[in-house]
Amino acid sequence: MIIFKILILVGCLLVGYFAGSIPSGVLIGKYIYHIDPRETGSHNTGGTNVGRTMGHKAGVITILLDMFKIIIPFLAAWALFTFCTPVVEFMSDGDYSINAFGQGNTLCELAYYLVATGGLFGHSYSLFLKFKGGKLVACYSGFALATSWTALPIFAPIFFITLKIKKYVSLSSLVMCGAFAVFSWVLYVLFIFFGPEVPGWFMFTQYGPHACIYYPIVVTLSYALMVRKHRANLGRIKDGTESKIKWMK
Repeated sequence: MIIFKILILVGCLLVGYFAGSIPSGVLIGKYIYHIDPRETGSHNTGGTNVGRTMGHKAGVITILLDMFKIIIPFLAAWALFTFCTPVVEFMSDGDYSINAFGQGNTLCELAYYLVATGGLFGHSYSLFLKFKGGKLVACYSGFALATSWTALPIFAPIFFITLKIKKYVSLSSLVMCGAFAVFSWVLYVLFIFFGPEVPGWFMFTQYGPHACIYYPIVVTLSYALMVRKHRANLGRIKDGTESKIKWMK
């Protein structure tokens, strides 16, 4: 039986990876605008480069698609491993507290967080782009929105304040996402000491994922990957050669 559980977990990781691998920017660019974003601008497949080279509308659509390719599989898996009784009982052997790292960190929760993990890494190392991909900001933001209603009202202002001061989109994205990574660990600490109710004030605990240990781990790993993907940007910022925005005074 443990073999089947392992296979289910691996399957969740692969499902997320395949969904995350869908190259939204490349599909929009090549089949709608007849432009490959990998061959123009910053040569990146993300919404920022698509927006610069094909217009704001194309950029926004790319960002939304990149967000939803994480949100939809993740929430679908959450619903399956939360409300489908046969699946839940199989993964937990009838004991809803069975876990590896303490109460609340169940195999069911691991399963749907593996979907998110696969999606985030799939976007950065796409199966369809010879294991290359975007810089993860949109997908990371989608994951944040899928788990916490506070992601937009709290962390979007951090992005725009940093952007207004520094004028670098890449730096503003990293500051915003780094703040959310810290926030995810704060929620888990609250979960440890107060149970799901207190972190539930900041998440969708009543009808969404909990702040189990998998949550901050996935957030932190994806943020580390994001920083790695932005190494060139950080180098240009250090050298003073990174492009600054001009539309925000």
